[in-house]
Amino acid sequence: MPRLAPSLLRRAHRISPLLRTLLPATRNIPSAQNELRWIREHARSSPAKPGEKLGPQNSSPDRLEKDVARMCRQRGQGVPLQYVLGSQPFGRLEIACEKGILVPRQETEAWAEYLREYILQCRVEMGETASDLGIVDFCTGTGCIALSLFQGLQCTIANLRVRGVDISPQAVSLAKRNLDDNLQTNIIAPPKKDQNVTFTLGNVFDDAFVEKLKSEPGSWDVLVSNPPYVSRDTWTHGRGEMGFSVKKYEPRLALVPGDDVPSYPGVKHEDVFYWRLLDVAEMLDTRLIVFEVGDLQQAYRVARMSAFERPWSNLRDWEMEIWRDSPKIQPQEDEEPFIFVHKKDDEVPSRVLVRGSGNVRCVVFKKHIHP
Repeated sequence: MPRLAPSLLRRAHRISPLLRTLLPATRNIPSAQNELRWIREHARSSPAKPGEKLGPQNSSPDRLEKDVARMCRQRGQGVPLQYVLGSQPFGRLEIACEKGILVPRQETEAWAEYLREYILQCRVEMGETASDLGIVDFCTGTGCIALSLFQGLQCTIANLRVRGVDISPQAVSLAKRNLDDNLQTNIIAPPKKDQNVTFTLGNVFDDAFVEKLKSEPGSWDVLVSNPPYVSRDTWTHGRGEMGFSVKKYEPRLALVPGDDVPSYPGVKHEDVFYWRLLDVAEMLDTRLIVFEVGDLQQAYRVARMSAFERPWSNLRDWEMEIWRDSPKIQPQEDEEPFIFVHKKDDEVPSRVLVRGSGNVRCVVFKKHIHP
């Protein structure tokens, strides 16, 4: 990371010493000013700590400034702002964040919100009138995707089941807390009789767990996942793709597939979750699959998994789409509206629609509608 110019540090200090404290993390004054404002707002709204009495002494200017200065020091050392503040907005939701659990990204928020509309659109296309839907979110982390989908669909789908699954007990506990917090603030309405959103400890590579999930009443129509997809090389060397703050403070387990996960012939280590999740989707007879990916190259590899590298799979005949960061926005002139995926080296490639603008973010598989 390049050093900050002394002139920039002096200019920030003249505005506020706290801006100078934040600069190593924000790298520019406007971002530091925004973060300082958010930190001050958080300090003013924070309740007294356990054992403290509410009163004027806890909201005094001196006390607030000490809290603000402490949080600015943390942030200036590279601690993600979401860990400093303890939460991150995600659509209408307020998602609690804590060290050890991946921070929700704005890019994930954008596709999760779009997915709610896409699910309803797909149901219309398929002529579905039954108001029931099952969604499973693997590698759920904070639960942000599962909760966003439930919150956005609960008014439309009477019989709605959403399940978040994670291998981390800490993640499952935090996801349950986020559900409770958003229910208490009425951001998520109380579930109706045939609605539920739950979080379960589970390993996506465990066949017994998947079979148990399959045996539950109802269907799992939609499978979503933001799995670990960063390569070990990127994590170790950065290559300009891995920020200092992410590597130092966020959990490797949520970003890089572990060394103990199964390997598959011809599949890169950073792609193993996608291969396994495609197996799981078939085991659960899923009809819509949405994966977050790291870039276009990874999206292409994931698309080929169903098109060429799994000849036994019925996914070969599914429709595929790729979504960019902002799937609702029209592509820019230099953004291709399609990519071409070769099913076999000697065949004409399949044309895959690319929705939206920005960096490639998701690969989507949708079951064909048969007359």
